[in-house]
Amino acid sequence: MELELSFGLKNNAGSFLTAEPFGFRMNWSSKVMKKKQIFSLVNIGGKKYLRSHMNRFLSFKEDGKLQGDAESAGAEEAVEMISLGENKWALQTSLRGYYVGGREEAVDAFARKLADDRIFTIQLAIHPQVSVKSFGRQRYMRLSKEKNQLLIDADQPWGQDCLITLGSTEDCRLTFEVSDGRFVSSSGELKAAASEDCKFTLEFKSDNLNQVAFKANNGKFINAMGVSGIVCASKDMIGRDGPGKDEWFILEDSQPQFKLKSIKSQKFASNKGGKDICCNAVKFEGDETFQFEINPHTKQWSIYCFGQKFWSVQVDGGITAATSRENRGKNEWFTASWNGPRLILQASNGKYVAVKANGACSASAVEITDEVGFQFELINRPQLVLRGENGFVSSGSSGEITSVHARGEVFKLTVAAGILHISSTISGKYWEVNKTDKPGQVTVSGVAAGGAGFTAEFVEHSKMLLKSVATGKYVQGQSNGIFAATGTSADSSTLWEY
Repeated sequence: MELELSFGLKNNAGSFLTAEPFGFRMNWSSKVMKKKQIFSLVNIGGKKYLRSHMNRFLSFKEDGKLQGDAESAGAEEAVEMISLGENKWALQTSLRGYYVGGREEAVDAFARKLADDRIFTIQLAIHPQVSVKSFGRQRYMRLSKEKNQLLIDADQPWGQDCLITLGSTEDCRLTFEVSDGRFVSSSGELKAAASEDCKFTLEFKSDNLNQVAFKANNGKFINAMGVSGIVCASKDMIGRDGPGKDEWFILEDSQPQFKLKSIKSQKFASNKGGKDICCNAVKFEGDETFQFEINPHTKQWSIYCFGQKFWSVQVDGGITAATSRENRGKNEWFTASWNGPRLILQASNGKYVAVKANGACSASAVEITDEVGFQFELINRPQLVLRGENGFVSSGSSGEITSVHARGEVFKLTVAAGILHISSTISGKYWEVNKTDKPGQVTVSGVAAGGAGFTAEFVEHSKMLLKSVATGKYVQGQSNGIFAATGTSADSSTLWEY
């Protein structure tokens, strides 16, 4: 699923353009990027317009003021976004050609010439964990542990090695962090830390804003080199106007992928060797990975297999992997109940998915027994970045976790018997729920993974609930940044984009 790219617009004083709900006022008063500082780019007739979080466009008024009140880009004199190259942008009124700028509350659009206060950089506001697809090769980036390189050779983004975490630097450049925590450099070498040659500038394609390119500090763009598709910035730009076909990429949402183990037999569900889904695998591999895709209206899930087919319930209740994406009907959708580390699936026939004595999965159980359900583990988030309604989650030097940050901390996620253990990639300490002076508050203070941990409930597209095993309460983010296992229900404060 392609992502609609959203971002913040930052001026040379380090402040973000802000769209206020009250009166649709615009200002440059915020040093951090939150909801009011996030915009999306809309292409209309080959021109780029800026749309705010209120689904309104920027417009120019007769008194020179900039407002965020236009219901459409062409309703009045609109403000167009102009690329200056090297992640430098300007905002220009569509008819008179004035440039937008100013400081703090003083935002105007009366300058005929570009000045420092009218040149901006953009910082991506999407959740940073994505799948990256080459437009030219129609393949995905994948960490090859055998070759110790990032390659563009995956037919589908399968498993943790296809997860890319996009980091953001202070000067709004990007880094590519692979699943083992290393960073991609312009030479293709994977490095333990993000050095200068691991930082890239983002560029948009003029006629397709969902296609992006990444320019290295050597002036070259990331591409796939050679037959194996090594990710590096190697192609010379001499004689070329800009990125070519092999240098454009599409960012896609990274869907949740699980391994499913029978509660009773403790064997993995698999579709290896045929269409039937059976719990008969003792070893976890690609055929034992399943991608869950939610219907945002019904909240039901379809389950995607490595062979690019979906689970389907047959007349006799048997479950096969035989249906393509475009042919999904009611028999390909399941209702999921996330009960701690145990997942219960109910099929369209109203019956629960059970595992028979021979390992075959069948939607034939009328009640929940030992044969019903799977122990589930999220496998494609070895690194975990969480964003709530007030910002990203990050920890301070004292170990206290707060959830109001412009950029998220990359935590390490390990799963044991369906229980999530989350730790700092810096100190190695684990998330722990305070039981004494600040009951419920989550801190990075646990010394081992043997603590109570957390369970996950996947309830919306790219969003989950986290529940403390110790307290039975949901992890909740408050507007003041407090991050605590105090929630009693699923609401906006307990939903975490992962």
